[in-house]
Amino acid sequence: MQQPLYEVPPEALAALPSEKTVAGRAARALLGRFPVWPILAFLGKKSIPKHKFSAFYALGGIALFFFSVQIVTGILLMVYYRPSEPWPSVLRIVSVVPFGNVIRSIHHWAANLMVLTLFLHLFSTFFMKAYRPPREGTWLTGLCLMGLVLAFGFSGYLLPWDELSFFATRVGISELEKVPGIGPFVANLARGGSDVTVDTIGRFYPLHVVVLPLLVLSLLGVHLLFVQIQGVSAPDRYRKFPADEQKSVSFFGEFLISEIFVWLLMAGMLVFLATFFPCGLSPQADPTAPASPSIKPEWYFLSPYQALKLFPARLELLGQLLISAIPLAMLGLPFIDRATPADRRGRIVSVIGFCLLIGFIGMTLWGWFS
Repeated sequence: MQQPLYEVPPEALAALPSEKTVAGRAARALLGRFPVWPILAFLGKKSIPKHKFSAFYALGGIALFFFSVQIVTGILLMVYYRPSEPWPSVLRIVSVVPFGNVIRSIHHWAANLMVLTLFLHLFSTFFMKAYRPPREGTWLTGLCLMGLVLAFGFSGYLLPWDELSFFATRVGISELEKVPGIGPFVANLARGGSDVTVDTIGRFYPLHVVVLPLLVLSLLGVHLLFVQIQGVSAPDRYRKFPADEQKSVSFFGEFLISEIFVWLLMAGMLVFLATFFPCGLSPQADPTAPASPSIKPEWYFLSPYQALKLFPARLELLGQLLISAIPLAMLGLPFIDRATPADRRGRIVSVIGFCLLIGFIGMTLWGWFS
């Protein structure tokens, strides 16, 4: 019998399951052929701080689950979707293709729940101050992922080519066009002309199914690498506990098992929402028809959309600058609030963040019910 190429160190053997189990034999076979035991030993020591806010650590995994659902359902929809015939192909999916409307509805709800989960993940990491050194890279890649996911939502919203998606996209691009200097150029580049047409789908569709997925997967790999290397951050209250009272759980044990149950629950929720609240398809878009006054952007764009309404026309540029300053300030946050535990500057940042959260929720609700 041929011997394994690599000798497994004693410390690696001690961390493996029993040789009598299938997992133990498989692990020994792997380690005997590939020298990956330092990586496995490192991952085996990975732990999650246990405190009253530990549930927020599951949000990243939930968002990743919804993204996986998006990939699977998106591939299934691509089989029948035709960019040259957008509305008829979507109509065929929801009315002719077996389970087509269920798949499309799951895709729709997974997208919305993914964005919601990412917002919760963003604010939870903000208030637990997970952006402080040495986790600047984790925070910055997370913000970039958030921006890419929002671009995902915007690029995919137009693809059904119904009245709702058409006019909402036209409104969104028209707001972009108002940005001085580069705004008109970027708007014309996105539309493929002076107005939203079927040709615009020729630009949005490859962006939605090729460019953005590749960017997200690449950046997600870097983000997860940072998380694995640096671990997850604990709030200041946890740090104040004596070392013997700082409890933790194994990531590839109790925490991951609990996340699997959460993912199953999320899968059941998607099926429930897709079954009882299916995604509708309004009439085919008519670019020559006037837009309905009830047309609004998707809920995750409502906050800046409503905030701009607070500024009169002559001050609209000021409103755009103030709104644009928020993500820029968040990018610079790791270099502003660096003290551990939080000092006076850190507490001021938390208060400002809380006010922005209340404003975001208030503006979104205002736009939703107005």
